[in-house]
Amino acid sequence: MMNTSFDPSGQPPKTLLARIVGVVVGVIVLGATLMFSAVVFVVLAIAALVFWGYFWWKTRALRRQMQEQMEQMQSQGFESSFRQAPPDENVIDGEAVRLDDDRNRLQ
Repeated sequence: MMNTSFDPSGQPPKTLLARIVGVVVGVIVLGATLMFSAVVFVVLAIAALVFWGYFWWKTRALRRQMQEQMEQMQSQGFESSFRQAPPDENVIDGEAVRLDDDRNRLQ
């Protein structure tokens, strides 16, 4: 007689009780996994909050200094804090200055 079962393990089919126990164990494992992931998420969120607080505390003097500089620049006028190029110079993209010098030209 030909075997038409597609179960390669050759084991007899599971009983109704075995299937119910499998479903209950699966639900318990799923619930435990969700609880564990929630705990991990909370721990990571607290660690990120502590890191942010530490970073904020350590940079408070720098932020205060930057605020004072901005207030000083606003009181003096924003444009006066930048170097103005004299009209006889050619400024290229604010990075290089070219001076026309007649002594260095070929005759």
